Amino acid sequence: MHDSTLTGIRDRIEALASADGRYYVACARTGDHPVPAAGYRFPDRAAARTAAHLTRRYRATLRRYDPQVPPYDLTVCQRPGAVIDACRANRQPWNRSETASDPAADG
Repeated sequence: MHDSTLTGIRDRIEALASADGRYYVACARTGDHPVPAAGYRFPDRAAARTAAHLTRRYRATLRRYDPQVPPYDLTVCQRPGAVIDACRANRQPWNRSETASDPAADG
């Protein structure tokens, strides 16, 4: 693979990305979205983890040429609201009789 070049790393991250992905890469300390993963979303945690690893490699390579490239503590994050969206998508109509007992029947 050509993942050893900056272009190759960017191409691999782009290939992992998904337009409707729920996960992204960010700095755990600052919340920044570092290049080259900035602006990309990933379909699952595993793809985002791979993108974070590739982003670390990319930035370490850049740092060889420019020591001023800031370091980041990269982490995988889930898009806010994604859990709520998933719950809404799988929501079943609520039936009060399934969760509440009849006080008269307890009696």
